[in-house]
Amino acid sequence: MSLPVRDTVRLLRIPFSFFLLPLFLLAYSQAEIVVHRQALAAFLIIHLLVYPSSNGYNSYVDRDEESIGGLERPPQPTVWLFYLTIFLDLAATFLALIFVNVVFAGCIVLYIAASRAYSSRQIRLKKYPVAGFLVVVFFQGAFTYYLSVAGVSGSALPLTRENMMILAACSFQIAGAYPLTQVYQHRQDLRDGVVTISYKLGYTGTFVFTAIMFVLCNLFYFMYFRARELGMIFYIIQVFFFPIVAYFGYWFYLVWKDNAHANFRNTMRMNWIAAVCMNGCFLVLIFITRNPLSYISVIETAVPAHCISQEELAAFYSAATSDPLEKRKIRIVAGKTGIENRYSVIGDFGKRAGDFEFFSNSTDLLPEPTLSQRMEYYRRHATRLSMDAVGKIEGFEGRKNTVTHLITVTCTGLFAPGLDIELVRELGLNPTIQRSSINFMGCNAAILALKNADAICRSHPQARVLIVCTELCSIHFQKKFNDDYLLSNLLFADGAAAVIVTSQPETRYAHHVEIDAFDAMLLHQGYTDMAWGLSETGFIMNLSSYVPDLIRDNIRPMLHAVGVRAEDFRHWAVHPGGKRIIDDFALALDLDKCALAPTYNVLRNYGNMSSPTVLFVLKDLLEKAKPEHLSERIFAAAFGPGLSIETMRLRYV
Repeated sequence: MSLPVRDTVRLLRIPFSFFLLPLFLLAYSQAEIVVHRQALAAFLIIHLLVYPSSNGYNSYVDRDEESIGGLERPPQPTVWLFYLTIFLDLAATFLALIFVNVVFAGCIVLYIAASRAYSSRQIRLKKYPVAGFLVVVFFQGAFTYYLSVAGVSGSALPLTRENMMILAACSFQIAGAYPLTQVYQHRQDLRDGVVTISYKLGYTGTFVFTAIMFVLCNLFYFMYFRARELGMIFYIIQVFFFPIVAYFGYWFYLVWKDNAHANFRNTMRMNWIAAVCMNGCFLVLIFITRNPLSYISVIETAVPAHCISQEELAAFYSAATSDPLEKRKIRIVAGKTGIENRYSVIGDFGKRAGDFEFFSNSTDLLPEPTLSQRMEYYRRHATRLSMDAVGKIEGFEGRKNTVTHLITVTCTGLFAPGLDIELVRELGLNPTIQRSSINFMGCNAAILALKNADAICRSHPQARVLIVCTELCSIHFQKKFNDDYLLSNLLFADGAAAVIVTSQPETRYAHHVEIDAFDAMLLHQGYTDMAWGLSETGFIMNLSSYVPDLIRDNIRPMLHAVGVRAEDFRHWAVHPGGKRIIDDFALALDLDKCALAPTYNVLRNYGNMSSPTVLFVLKDLLEKAKPEHLSERIFAAAFGPGLSIETMRLRYV
């Protein structure tokens, strides 16, 4: 490469783009949508065409003889530098239109125009200390972030309250950095007729002004990440800011002692430290936001209006038979369930024959409701109970349009259009919401839904998944007295739970609740011990007394197989499938029964509501979290047909 050509390329100061990279990386980390092909094109256009062209044009006009940003001994420019900058500007605009989008191309044109107005002899904004400063602060700060988002996401940045905060933070960041880049150029600028903001402030004033601007920058970063419920990210930024602040303070001390330290080398050292730290910081943010985790944001629950004591249910059940042996079995099983109360959409359990609304008004409950009648009852009550649970989520009405996915869970009824569509209609959710349903998976289906939500959040950085589990088990109460039905009639109840799972941490609890991992096991030897089918009078239940034995004998080997130790967990949310299941679970893992207090409490107060039950337990657990529980782990488990065990590991973060 000949010397004139090499000097022309040097004056483009392409490596200087590294110092201007942080805001692009920040935009990439915060954009709601990333179109990777466009993002790459935007990156190359900005950093290899636009910034070098701006640097080259400034050098061509100023003809600097002393140090400038990135060059301690700049060569003198030729007319070829001017022609090259024109070519780079045209190429940037054309490529932006072809490979990115119109909004980005328009922003590029405005940025080029501002850059030219700043340097050109005809307008020469740089010679005005305040006007020149404000142009740089706006275009290299907020506007650069705005055009970067347009390039990364393919659309303009909505000017919401939160986005205005980060735009302000970007401009204050440049407002702090820019005067420091001028602090060693006072004499050279004055010879060229340029009075900079740094010259007006003086050496000490420049450092004080920069400190104030960085404080304001930090304040707006805090407000932005707090508004997005991402306060943890703000503190991550502070870790990377520390070396910048440390060197800034040291340099200020040197300049305070001797103004000669306000020189090119110290300025470049400051630039390098700031650029390395900020680029590193925003690369970490990209890793966090573009490799998202998943978090349980909130759990809310709901039960029907009718509260039935275990004594009332046992009396209702006993009244349907005249066989003393069956009455005795009902009384014994009812007393061993560990249940005191439950809730049902059916009010008949607390009434006498003649006042029934769902069952036949006869002492023997015959004829029993048909499957069609039971499904109609489900259809009438399931949506309402689901909405009661969702309605308890604080601020849901104002944020419902941010819900990206809906997962409904049920095994006690079906209709079409289903519960998912009913909820979209009744809650006024976005009609383009992604929907899925988990049906007939039984008591562990909530963990399966959380597993699906976890996968969604890890693949969609802005995902907000609403899970609704609703079961009306009591509508399947049947006049049968074999062991399976004795257990199911006296165990099961009605309830609903709503969960918000997000890819970014936001929570109503003492700590963020991060979803860590899932495990599962099928116990084929229990294939027929927990199952159900359909009949003309409702669901045919198979629920044998061997289920607790199967869980007790297999839960520890299952955990061992996946490298999990019970002693690693302080908190437990176990599905209360029945008192003996809980007792045997604790026995198998050598757990104090106090560790399963939330499970026993839910069983006592609500019974077994199938899929939402483990969420009732988890809600109770999370609401009692304390500050000292930070970093501690939670183990959740539920059991379903097959016999299947589903487990989930969580962590307070």
